[in-house]
Amino acid sequence: MTNVAPDLATRTQWLVDIEEIKTLMAKYCHGIDKKDPDTFLSIWAADADYLLPRGEGHGIDGVRELVEKVWRQVPQCHHHITNPVIEVQGRSATAKTDVFYFRLTADGSHQLLSGGYDFEFVVEDGAWKIRKLEFTGFVSASPVFAENATI
Repeated sequence: MTNVAPDLATRTQWLVDIEEIKTLMAKYCHGIDKKDPDTFLSIWAADADYLLPRGEGHGIDGVRELVEKVWRQVPQCHHHITNPVIEVQGRSATAKTDVFYFRLTADGSHQLLSGGYDFEFVVEDGAWKIRKLEFTGFVSASPVFAENATI
């Protein structure tokens, strides 16, 4: 049996798709961390599902409501998505990633959290969008700063 490599155009499109999906994941981090609703909401498909331990958002309005809740409860955060494994299947894709993030909660607690994101992506109006994002925690919240530490 002979392995036939995809043609150059197919391989090039795959690379473009992967990079566009990586950019969506980066925009997720920038949008949520900088409390930038325009960036944050621009990355979601119309029928998106956003699933977090603190709640679920369905559709753009549900995503907006959930992220606004996050922003109220977590005044500062800094996300890092790592180790993406992205699978592209035509005009849809999935990704599994690790994530760790620092946060300052509304009660002044500094925490480091880690977990994983399961993503689903679709092409909508000619652009990749997040169809579903679900967070699963690895480690419970743990303080990372001494009480008298300054930032």
